[in-house]
Amino acid sequence: MKSEPLRIDNKKFLINRLIQQAPKSTLIREFFKNADENACHAAEGNRKIEIYPVQINGVPKLAFWNTGKGMSDEELKKATDLSSSINKTMALDENFGIGAKVSGLTVSPEGIRYRSCKEGVVNEVTIGFDDDEGTYVRFSMELPDGNFDTVCDVTEAVKKEGQDISFDWTEVALFGESEDHDTVAQPLGKDKNVDRSFVATSIFRRFATFRSDAEVKIDVAMTKGGGKGETGRNRRLKTLAQVIDKLPRSERVSCPLDEVHVTYIHDPKHPSYSHTLSALANPATASTTFCAVVHKGERYDFKTSKSWSAAAPNFGVPFGSKVLTVEIEIPDDMALPSQYRDNLMWPDDRSLMTAEVFSDYVRELMPDWVKEIIREQSPKTDEDLDDLQTDLQSLLDEFRVPTVTLSPSRKPLASPTESNDEGSDTSDPIDLETEFGGEPDLHHDPDAEADSANPQRAKQKKVRKAPDGAKASRSTAALERVPEIKILTTPEDIAEKNLKGRGGRYYKEAQTLFINGLYPVVDRMAAELERELRGSGEAEVVRGAILQASQRFMAYRVGKATCYAISKRISDDWSNDDLDLATSPESLSMAADDYKQSMIKAKKWAKDLIKVNSAKKEDAA
Repeated sequence: MKSEPLRIDNKKFLINRLIQQAPKSTLIREFFKNADENACHAAEGNRKIEIYPVQINGVPKLAFWNTGKGMSDEELKKATDLSSSINKTMALDENFGIGAKVSGLTVSPEGIRYRSCKEGVVNEVTIGFDDDEGTYVRFSMELPDGNFDTVCDVTEAVKKEGQDISFDWTEVALFGESEDHDTVAQPLGKDKNVDRSFVATSIFRRFATFRSDAEVKIDVAMTKGGGKGETGRNRRLKTLAQVIDKLPRSERVSCPLDEVHVTYIHDPKHPSYSHTLSALANPATASTTFCAVVHKGERYDFKTSKSWSAAAPNFGVPFGSKVLTVEIEIPDDMALPSQYRDNLMWPDDRSLMTAEVFSDYVRELMPDWVKEIIREQSPKTDEDLDDLQTDLQSLLDEFRVPTVTLSPSRKPLASPTESNDEGSDTSDPIDLETEFGGEPDLHHDPDAEADSANPQRAKQKKVRKAPDGAKASRSTAALERVPEIKILTTPEDIAEKNLKGRGGRYYKEAQTLFINGLYPVVDRMAAELERELRGSGEAEVVRGAILQASQRFMAYRVGKATCYAISKRISDDWSNDDLDLATSPESLSMAADDYKQSMIKAKKWAKDLIKVNSAKKEDAA
């Protein structure tokens, strides 16, 4: 007896579950993708996609229209079955045959109407949820002769509406959740308002290219700018690639080891408007800078606005995410789309693929002009934190923590670094209350006695210069480096890095530690220092020195806690999750709160700075 294929016992349950669990966020993608794929079959010069409202009993309903191969009555009936497609290849890495129907029925159980013109004949079918049947169906329609059918010829009705039937086309209209549901204003569900340009922006963000290279037009009722409350006029929607020549600069860099490509795009705001240059060049959509993975012409794990600003440091963009866009293009065979095409998966184990996996590429391939933009966007400050970071590096070196070996399983660019087995999970005793390089700025006296509280630090005149061309020894180079510390002092920068109410945030991929210079403990520490230093100099100079000391020593406390957390990497008893918790913003905030331990050193440092700055003011006078 031959093997028997598995069958579905309860089809109704499976179909209902498949549809009702589908994400609503993919709705626009699915219907536009169908239109784009079908437009590929139209003759050159007649490849068109239009998105507009249709009036159903006086209520606007969202419709997608495209040229391409039309469908006969039998083909239209087959196309409205799940896991069924016309003129498409069915495969896990190509087309599933369920996307648009599943996403559409999730938000439009009232009905999805399909009309298709083939060789001058227009057929219509409507699918939706039937309360009597308790499942999703092709609705039966009563014909003028009293008969019923699920597919009917509506050619005459379409001609009266003014539609051209001299070439093939297909139209899909979403009826929504009820007869009075305006799916143009609320495409994702009744009473779920979205931005007016939501449809256009969703398409722009998802699609890096249009497969058909079709002319895409969207009714002004669904675009930003003028035309609010109007309909019947169109704006053309373009991809970012089609307007990139209107932007100051862009560059596509290829990795020499594989087929991954990173495109860096400078997209600043127009000096006279609040919109980016790409938005002005593409008036149908609200264009903003972003980071995303591009697979087969579509973007995944799309990060923009706050999500891009918060993630950008891991990609080597600590500042400048508002003017820089990054696209990471990967080979077709590197990923598979998820069932509903809302995410990418690794083919081997079907785990989630995110943009962060490719952060090494973005950092390593970054052109110099991009780095210059990042420097230009960085907050301007006279604060020199080199001595602070030197002290923290000395602390971290005591633990002999080796650098991280890049994981080959999830980072295609990864290559192993030289391992170092000399680490230990304890530190030799050192003075943790060290000062930051002794006196601040110009106050250092090379002939003065060494500070007895800081016996480890050599005086400046004893520093020996290495020969030209010298570099760190192999054992030193293999040790972990202390994160670069950046103190943020404006509400905008703090909000961008999601640091409001937090003392610090550590980006381990980019080895960067951001400090919230407006964290409340700074004011508490400054208030105590002011009581003790009031009258030690001009009031403005004193306040400036106190604020600088409060921020600086909080940065040191947070940096020290980060170094301790990094040192736990060599302990077998600490997992990666434990390490992430130890360097979480919440843990670092508690380290920042312990300002009492820094009061003595902060007071001395502030007094020295007051003397230096007072002397500078007298000289200037």
